Amino acid sequence: MSCFKRYVLSCLVAVVFFAGFDAYRQPGGDAHLGTILVASAGWPVFAALVVGGVIGDAVHDMKHGKAG
Repeated sequence: MSCFKRYVLSCLVAVVFFAGFDAYRQPGGDAHLGTILVASAGWPVFAALVVGGVIGDAVHDMKHGKAG
């Protein structure tokens, strides 16, 4: 994985983590609008990167005969 991909993935993890932490600090209260927007926009991108990375690694291994 290249440095740029690690950086982007780390930023997405941090964004989702801090949005969740902000929502956790206010149980039963109204969450900030920014927290809701960041969490709702961040988790699908993060999930797509993780799933896409796993599938990409599996296909790469299959092409080079390392899968199994």
